[in-house]
Amino acid sequence: MSSNYDKNKQDNGGNDDATEAQHSSASAAESESKLEAKTEAEDAKASEEKPAGKAAKPDFAKRFSKITLSLALLYFLWYVIGDRVTPISDQGRIRAFVIPVVPQVAGKVSKIYVGGDKVVKKDQVLFEIDDRDYQLALEKAKANLELTGQEIGADTAVLDSAKARLDQAKADLEVKKINTSRVFILEQEGIISGFDGDRARGVLTQAELAVVDAEAGYEQAKQKLGKEGKNNPKLLSALAELSTARLNLSRTKVSAPSDGVVSYAKINVGYYAAVGQQIMTFIGKDTVWIEASFRENNLGNLKSGDPVDIILDSAPGQIFKGSIGTIGFGVNFDKNEPGALPTPEKPTGWMRDPQRFSVNIIFKAPESIPKRLLREGGQVSVIAYTDESNIVFDKLGKAWAWITSYMSYLY
Repeated sequence: MSSNYDKNKQDNGGNDDATEAQHSSASAAESESKLEAKTEAEDAKASEEKPAGKAAKPDFAKRFSKITLSLALLYFLWYVIGDRVTPISDQGRIRAFVIPVVPQVAGKVSKIYVGGDKVVKKDQVLFEIDDRDYQLALEKAKANLELTGQEIGADTAVLDSAKARLDQAKADLEVKKINTSRVFILEQEGIISGFDGDRARGVLTQAELAVVDAEAGYEQAKQKLGKEGKNNPKLLSALAELSTARLNLSRTKVSAPSDGVVSYAKINVGYYAAVGQQIMTFIGKDTVWIEASFRENNLGNLKSGDPVDIILDSAPGQIFKGSIGTIGFGVNFDKNEPGALPTPEKPTGWMRDPQRFSVNIIFKAPESIPKRLLREGGQVSVIAYTDESNIVFDKLGKAWAWITSYMSYLY
């Protein structure tokens, strides 16, 4: 029995082992199938996502290309059409009156009150020239005027004396005419001899010659004196000399012609300044404008009074208002000497360079702009709005001005 029991146990153990093996095989197969299913699902998902990603990239590139082409086309149309209705120039300069400061009298510089790059007011003294020579010239002119007065007084006395002699000679002549006329009557009646008559004629002739001599002396004294009073030439000459001396003395102090800036001054005390020699450079600030160069095809619709947006390199991010002042009517292109044969211009490329003309632009409210921004020669960009412009080109022009004003931060 025990053997049968053991046998049965062995048989049952073998069956259990077989059952466990079967269960293990089934579990492994199930796990493997699940893993394969998961892998297939992931592959399927990856395969689905991959085509979707590939399809998204072409769509973005296509949209970007369309936007870029649209912007390029819009810019091209604006460039072609806007060249006439909203002309643009980035070749503008701030301009002001530049005046060379030159002395009108010569001499050594004795004092300097203002150096270079200094703001000055009208009539403010910039420098002085040694005035000692001009002080002496003034004293001499005063003395000359005094002497002239004395000479005029003496000449007046001489003239009066000559006039008296002339009057006396004329009176003596009248008396002698009366006396000789009696002698001539007695001579005709035979009462006196012819000798007495001839002597009377001699006396009359001498009286007449005395009158002629007195008249000549009076005329000579009159010519020497000249016109009387303030119109006397000697007096006028002396007064002119005195005025010139005073003027030259005042010119030893050189002053600013108006409010502005002294931009160049490289002299020192002791420097000899010649007449007409530039000593300093003065830049006026009372009148400031813009001189912009526009291409020739920009000028078709441009006229005086058209509004302008102004972008200063010295004021990034700001837009100032202005208007067209004057438009240039010519440029200098003929470099041939008079009488020489013309020299044709050589082309520099397959397209010729556009000709540019100067257009003066006026600030709308220059007093509201800080003077430090309006430097002579400062660079400016401008856009003008003509009557042919419309809301589209106006908006594009405003956008260009806004972008350019902020781009000026970069340069």
